Amino acid sequence: MPQIIFFLIFLAGYLTTPKALLFYDQIEYLAIVSTKNFWQVLSLGHFPIHPAFLAIFWITSRIFTPNTTAFVFGTASGILMYQVSKIIFKKGNFWLATLIFLLFPGVWLVNTNLMVHSTLLTFYLLSILLLLKKKEILFFLTVFLMGMMHFDAAYWAPTALVFPIIFRKETNFKNKDVVKFAILAASAILASALSYVFIYVFIRKDYGGSTEQLLAYSSFGLLRIFRNIWYGFINSFGSLMPFLSAFLVVKNIRTKLEWAAIIFFGMAISLGGAYWQGDLMQRRIVFAGVFIALFVYRYLKNKSFLVILYLTPIIIANGILYYRDNSSMALAVMQKHIDELPKSQVLVQSHYYQPFTKYDGTILWIGYDDPAQIDEYLDKNVRVFITKESVTAPYLLVVGNNYHITSVGKAGNSESRFLFKKYAFEKYGDNLELKLFKESEISIQAGEPVVSYDQSFFGRLARRRIDYGDVGSWIWALLTGHRDPIGWSYKDARGTWLQI
Repeated sequence: MPQIIFFLIFLAGYLTTPKALLFYDQIEYLAIVSTKNFWQVLSLGHFPIHPAFLAIFWITSRIFTPNTTAFVFGTASGILMYQVSKIIFKKGNFWLATLIFLLFPGVWLVNTNLMVHSTLLTFYLLSILLLLKKKEILFFLTVFLMGMMHFDAAYWAPTALVFPIIFRKETNFKNKDVVKFAILAASAILASALSYVFIYVFIRKDYGGSTEQLLAYSSFGLLRIFRNIWYGFINSFGSLMPFLSAFLVVKNIRTKLEWAAIIFFGMAISLGGAYWQGDLMQRRIVFAGVFIALFVYRYLKNKSFLVILYLTPIIIANGILYYRDNSSMALAVMQKHIDELPKSQVLVQSHYYQPFTKYDGTILWIGYDDPAQIDEYLDKNVRVFITKESVTAPYLLVVGNNYHITSVGKAGNSESRFLFKKYAFEKYGDNLELKLFKESEISIQAGEPVVSYDQSFFGRLARRRIDYGDVGSWIWALLTGHRDPIGWSYKDARGTWLQI
């Protein structure tokens, strides 16, 4: 029975591994490994660089398509998770823990769409397996490679030490063993940090972007940090998992050492989840799915099958969006409509869609370029267009083939709103065309949002939400009366608006 279930899970994973590249860094990484030799890729890419990941991807790109590489490593992660579960629980239906892990939505997306964390998660599981087997040298090398994949290993790797503490009865780890492996993990991370210094100082000699992420946390308010952590967690593991996990922790954790381990683990999740990005934010905390799945199975045993039933609709809803031959993926449709625009004109586009936008003309990025250029082009009788996606961005922002987890909370106040207070707009296919407003007085209604909602029952939550299949999210929406917008426009300088 377990063999059939896992076969179906991996088959579903393959079928929902998209052919298209849907996430920010994929296009850059593919360009690097396609045009550079093996040694060159070790020092290339935006900050922070990912030497070990690009080395692996350079090899696998000669064999697989990019997202198939993610699927291969996702399959390896499933096998490693099974081995970890077997070592800890030894008998019984321990495979249920692996099934829970694989069905976490954040894990599913990372395992089917290539990103650095697709390989990092596999090596994280390998480090836990080697730790539980007390393989010191291999553990050190694995953590070192994790560090050379991504800086996130600095807080991922230490959490491996939580497993022998919480599962002490099952693993028979002593305190001295935990200390020994803690030293090995710290040494491996330090060695990888020194390797980065060597690459940047002696090979790359370019520190561009090195302060951008290091100072990012200081630009977020405390409430936004809490929001990011919460949204990241519930969209990675399900909206009911924080409550189930908290209940099991309070009920079963007893010793001070266990509480310290749980708090440390929570701090690691918070560190990764606090950082906002216009990409798949959940990837930074998917490591937590390993512990959560094992912890839930430990106390629920066969009843954890209920968790699997809860997670399955979430995966089905997302799988439909990502299946391999889906020709209606939002980013592909957006580009199709851009291709329908006249060439050699001007396109105004949200900078969040920069990696996915190609236009045979001039592109002005909202938030990056000077908007005064629009007047200059219009004065020269150059036509200026804007995509409907840019009207609402950064809200209803498409990431992969979902909406960004923080982009459905507000409606009617996007970054392009100022344009509607100055220009007149006309429809051009599925996009809009900007026109100079030549009247003497701009309408007092200019810039006023006109928001559209789907009034059907199943339209209460936006279909592209990651948690669309989450029963907890539906219960919350029904109890609070919440309804997601399907889109909006603004009244232009004339006081009129267009449905897009």
